Amino acid sequence: MTRTILLGVAALAFALSAARGDQFSDRGDQTRSYFDANGSFAGSSNSHGNDNMTSFSDRNGRFSGSSIRNSDGTTSLYDARGHFTGSVTNTSPQNERRR
Repeated sequence: MTRTILLGVAALAFALSAARGDQFSDRGDQTRSYFDANGSFAGSSNSHGNDNMTSFSDRNGRFSGSSIRNSDGTTSLYDARGHFTGSVTNTSPQNERRR
């Protein structure tokens, strides 16, 4: 259950980052850390440059899933075994995104 919550939190964080527009810049790989409500390290994400793919790791550094941004504006989420677990859509207007 904790793993499901972590993946959900990571997916939400990814979706919010994508909405801000800085997730897919020309900066190359970008690593982010996530913390739980108590301030303890909960996991991390690694955005892989401009290939629109992000991987997630749990607090022990084990791969826990990935997300891929599709050309239609949706983001597909996959668990550690590569099974599709869902998708999200950015509903922010294009002109409100920061670049």
